[in-house]
Amino acid sequence: MRREVERLRGILPEQVDVDPDNVERGLAKLVLALVEFLRQLLERQAVRRMEGGTLTDDEVERMGLALMRLEQKVHEMARAFGLDPSELNLGLGPLGRLL
Repeated sequence: MRREVERLRGILPEQVDVDPDNVERGLAKLVLALVEFLRQLLERQAVRRMEGGTLTDDEVERMGLALMRLEQKVHEMARAFGLDPSELNLGLGPLGRLL
């Protein structure tokens, strides 16, 4: 198993943690990065809807609170796994950064 892990380290990008001892942290990083990506997409959509006038004041308030709470929870969970929230911006090779 260790030989296979060492072989993969030379092939996989640095962002992929193939260390069996850190698999939980690596999985948490991936899942939280995807949740943060979706949160940012929802936030952008909410701003477009707000600017387009398709939301009531109450809907704007509720959506804003929900998005802020989600952001706080993602950051809280990142810290629980020993991650800095800035680490959730994964590198995608030639495509650039995720966020």
